[in-house]
Amino acid sequence: MSQFSTRLRSFQIHRARSRAEKLVANKQSREAIDFLQRKNSNLQSTKIENQLVQLRHDAFFSIDHGTPRGVWPPVVTDLFPNSQVIPEVDASELDTDIARSGVFNHGSLIIRNLLSTKQIELLIDSTDKSFEAFDNAANLQKNQSWFTPLTSSHVDENLDGDRPFVREGGGVLAAESPQALFHLINILEETAIISLVTSYLGERPALSVKKTTLRCVDPAREATNGWHQDGAFLGKGIRTLNVWIALSDCGVHAPSMDMIPRRINEIVPTGTEGAWFDWSISPKVIDQVFEQGDLQHLIFKAGDAIIFDEMNLHKTSTSPEMSAKRYAVECWFFAPSCYPLDQLPILL
Repeated sequence: MSQFSTRLRSFQIHRARSRAEKLVANKQSREAIDFLQRKNSNLQSTKIENQLVQLRHDAFFSIDHGTPRGVWPPVVTDLFPNSQVIPEVDASELDTDIARSGVFNHGSLIIRNLLSTKQIELLIDSTDKSFEAFDNAANLQKNQSWFTPLTSSHVDENLDGDRPFVREGGGVLAAESPQALFHLINILEETAIISLVTSYLGERPALSVKKTTLRCVDPAREATNGWHQDGAFLGKGIRTLNVWIALSDCGVHAPSMDMIPRRINEIVPTGTEGAWFDWSISPKVIDQVFEQGDLQHLIFKAGDAIIFDEMNLHKTSTSPEMSAKRYAVECWFFAPSCYPLDQLPILL
């Protein structure tokens, strides 16, 4: 790049960031976010990507999100009345009614062919670079685009305890990799997932910093979360949808998930003998509560996805025969009107 091009790009980045700051000052935070997201598609600036993450978090608290509307969970028509396993559709068939029917009647819905090869490759590359930056953070300058620790001045929460736990489990928080989050949000827009979740929840969602994760799981590492429902620690009165996307083939040669293929409307007893954590469920309880065979091992091709909410009962699944790493990204969406603030919101 010539000296002139470098100076021009620097000027464009400065002008874009200043424009966003003026929009925020005028209480137009959403407009500022949309503006920077568009601009960065061409500028690809570390400064803009870091600014975007912080702005998405701060902006959540500057907007009145109202109160939840309607009854939750809603009663919806079962579009898969004869299914004894998790229903599945091609991404081209997906709409709000199908998504709600799968989750609220069967506990989850498998979506085939959600991502293109190009989108998969971009997210795998982003995951690798995020892991490398996280693991070498002590040797890197601050405000890196692939790893920048997030801090909040709005909520008395920090991520110091979450980072090592997530990393030990084969993950990095997407919001702490500004460039990866930028790519992820673009892809969620391109695939119309954000529009789908908006219709599903009845309001434009926010992502969770603590739950939205880039994953690369080594089959040699034993899964340490066990059977669990995320609602056991996320709390009551929330409205969620998790979009879990496989970035590599998994379930045969790479770790996947085991899942109870039906809707559960209560929190199963946690923390009993044999449970990994006070919020996870003992295998003994699983055997007592669920009938033999009431379990489904999930097999995905790269680009497939599954959606479910905080009531879903599942666990990471590995076996000694598995030899390949599993790449995936997990996107937890929450309705802003009843957001559990300890999960640290990211406005979309």
